[in-house]
Amino acid sequence: PFEGQITSNPDTGEAYTVTIPFLGVKSTNGTTLNAANGTATTLAATTLTNPTYKAFADFSSGGPRTGDGHLKPEVTAPGVSIASTGMGTGNGVAVLSGTSMAAPHATGVAALTREAHPTWRVEDLKSAIVHTGQPAGVTNYKTSRGGTGLVQPVGSTATQVVARTSGGKYEGALNFGVAEFRNGYSRTLDITLRNLGDTGASFDVAQARAAGRPHSVGFSSTAVSVPAGGEAVVSVTLSVPAATAGASDLGLLSFQEVAGLVEFTPHGSDNGGVALRVPYYFVPRVQADVSTSLGKLAGTNPSTNASVTNRNGAISGDADFYAWGLSAPRSNDRSNQTNDVRAVGVQSFPSGSTRAIVFGINNYNRWSSPSSNEFDIYVDVDGDGTPDYIIFSADDGAVRAGAFNGLIRSFVVSTRSPGVQVGFLAEGPTDSSTAEVAALASWLCRSKEPCLNAANPRFSYQVVSFDLLNGGAKEVPGVAKFNPWSNAISTGGFVSVTPGASDSSVAIHVNSAELAQTPALGLMVVTLDNKSGADEAQLIPVSVK
Repeated sequence: PFEGQITSNPDTGEAYTVTIPFLGVKSTNGTTLNAANGTATTLAATTLTNPTYKAFADFSSGGPRTGDGHLKPEVTAPGVSIASTGMGTGNGVAVLSGTSMAAPHATGVAALTREAHPTWRVEDLKSAIVHTGQPAGVTNYKTSRGGTGLVQPVGSTATQVVARTSGGKYEGALNFGVAEFRNGYSRTLDITLRNLGDTGASFDVAQARAAGRPHSVGFSSTAVSVPAGGEAVVSVTLSVPAATAGASDLGLLSFQEVAGLVEFTPHGSDNGGVALRVPYYFVPRVQADVSTSLGKLAGTNPSTNASVTNRNGAISGDADFYAWGLSAPRSNDRSNQTNDVRAVGVQSFPSGSTRAIVFGINNYNRWSSPSSNEFDIYVDVDGDGTPDYIIFSADDGAVRAGAFNGLIRSFVVSTRSPGVQVGFLAEGPTDSSTAEVAALASWLCRSKEPCLNAANPRFSYQVVSFDLLNGGAKEVPGVAKFNPWSNAISTGGFVSVTPGASDSSVAIHVNSAELAQTPALGLMVVTLDNKSGADEAQLIPVSVK
């Protein structure tokens, strides 16, 4: 889309001017027109409605912040189709959208706030701007997208009281971060009000704009007075029941958050009548407690049943069975890179005339979004030791449109010919550590190239991972083998177990002849709602005697 005057090619920068013909009727006296029948028609000013000018842009991203789950942004400003000074245009304008326009609005508010409070420290100026934001100024307001709401220069210049949170002098929110729990969550953080003015100020304290999963907020006091030049502290306790905090195993479709505002409403004309709003934010990740054990496996083609329990889980948890193929030690890098692969497994099941193949990739460290990683699976179909195809998972938007959208998808490329097979959306919850990447066996079969099929059913695979945000790659040691048509050890079993329950319905079979050709280390049982890290993928060695 174009906004304003078109003076260049937006892709190449080549300069040119676009002119659009317009057919109109010139007024004879500036106020009237003659209609076709000869009668005079009067011109009058009117208003063009723009019902969405207060709404978030459709391309606007939102919190929480990668890594620690803290709230970003903390405040918002107008940024869609804004007309501003067009450099080099004479008296012309530039019409742009995005942070290029929202940031100048916030900067202008900061300049006015500094002018009103020339002796204040930077952290106090920031507090004045953030904590006087107006949520009602944003259509479809949401804390994790807009912080406290629309910047208010009248409020930020008039307030004499500023707020500090437990996170430090530059933290604009009560950030409870990311937490995994089974028995409910409760934590207390403090808000310190500092009165930088010459008169005392009193406020009522209340919760506002509560959103996300069910929760409650308690205060050490519902009214607070701040003397001139003094401080007052209000403790805020956030409580989140485990039973209603929500599961995470549906990936980005079930992202869970807890959000709202702590609102300080002044008594009468105290603080110039300016209210303060401090946002609170929390990313809950409630846990299951799924664990699997196997009976003895002995003799030729032995069988047993898996016993799956969820003894102390707060929610139901799934047990998804893979053939465990690869393992890797924890990286010596202490930066907590989110691509630090711990184990890789694979499963298969019928899909029409072919087979669906799913790789489970478990990492040591938690990621905020799965799209921050790329996992490359090098597949050798003809057994010559050289990869024929690469199955990789990456951000869907980055690969297909050049802009990240937070969803991960599988893709398949050949090492011999061009072209990309667009695969399935991959499973990878936020604030988790395991991805499930699927492909069809038929995608590993191009004309005049090695072909994976029922007549040539075995392949070997290797894995390399990349942390796209923090940098770095990890090559998982070893090569694993798998037969999607005849598994050496049963895969594809799946059960969901409620809290306190158990299940023994999944049968595990070992194909002794196939095990000799495509050996597996054992079973990898994936539970996306277990504690992130190793607990999300239980590794069970299988040794047939």
